[in-house]
Amino acid sequence: MSWRFLSLLTGVTVLLDLGERRTVSSATVADAIAGTPLATQIPALSFFMLVLGTGPVSTDLLSGAARTTWLTVNGRRTAYAAKCAVGFTIGSGVAAVSALLGTLSCTLSLAAASAPQPAWEQVLAPAARFTSWMGCWALLCMALVALLRSRIVVVLLLILWPLLGERLAGALLGHAPGLQSVKDWLPFAAGRAMLTDVTAVLGEDRSFAQALIGSHLSRPVATAVFALYTAAIAALGLWAYCRRDANPA
Repeated sequence: MSWRFLSLLTGVTVLLDLGERRTVSSATVADAIAGTPLATQIPALSFFMLVLGTGPVSTDLLSGAARTTWLTVNGRRTAYAAKCAVGFTIGSGVAAVSALLGTLSCTLSLAAASAPQPAWEQVLAPAARFTSWMGCWALLCMALVALLRSRIVVVLLLILWPLLGERLAGALLGHAPGLQSVKDWLPFAAGRAMLTDVTAVLGEDRSFAQALIGSHLSRPVATAVFALYTAAIAALGLWAYCRRDANPA
């Protein structure tokens, strides 16, 4: 698949970041392995996962029945739980394979360039957060299809909201008295803070990186916030999935 090919190119992108000292930091490698979420606003792998993430429920809408692909169930609640489990496993599993391929690519590329290896133990935690993020992304895709009952609308929403919608919402909230800090707690701003180590950015670039992230939350807090948003939206998806019939309006 194309995402595997792009993961193997991670080492090439890391070589572009080699400075005069011919070294690269662990934070830079972690950012590359996670698909540069600071630049793309969400990990690049998310765009490839949209089809897989939105598929389970949209298939129900088309077929007119609540089904899973691997088990016969006696109720919508069980079907939804099964889809959540499978979706999270696939999302996090794809991310783990992508991170492994990216790590291998970086290792070989740095060795070929005679550059020292980064402190790989410092890459483990960011890679784990990236894996968790992708698992949550799969749940968000599925739950939003259950809520909105349209795969196309969900795909457009999940592409445009992190890039534009949340920025506009944060800017508007910033002008409201007493709500200036609310933008720090918006879902994908927290997601970017979860994935990006802004303290590794040096000099004047740090303020620009902080503006791209859009949140001042620490990484542990941001991780908890993003997970809570995912859980809340998944719960709303369960309510919609169990309440409505499978045939689209």
